Amino acid sequence: MVVMRPSEVRFGSDVWEGVERVAIDRTGARVIRGWGAGGPALVFADVGSYQVRAQVWQALDRTTLGGPIPGELEGVRIDLDAGTDVGRRRVRFDAVVESVSHEVSGSRAVRVISLIAVSGAGDEDPVQVASVS
Repeated sequence: MVVMRPSEVRFGSDVWEGVERVAIDRTGARVIRGWGAGGPALVFADVGSYQVRAQVWQALDRTTLGGPIPGELEGVRIDLDAGTDVGRRRVRFDAVVESVSHEVSGSRAVRVISLIAVSGAGDEDPVQVASVS
């Protein structure tokens, strides 16, 4: 899932200004693979567990000494305006900050925040997408 130019991104009570995009990826953490006796090709695959990671690209237009700290756990809320192709939507998930890095090129600076989404219950997807009226 990729969110381009969200109207607002919140991490707990903090509003993250200047967010250009958010990418939410799901990857298999425990992948089960099986081969048959008939040849080298895989005959069975399943994903027993997966994790959800998000990366947030935030343009910085001034000096900043703060920011999220690895290990912080908060609710994330991403709002999309009705002007986008998908209409007015809200994405929510709880996440732990994994890392915060900065990319500087010329006079442009971008903060990249890596998050790991967590579920309230192991059988629920941590990411919820809803229409907002």
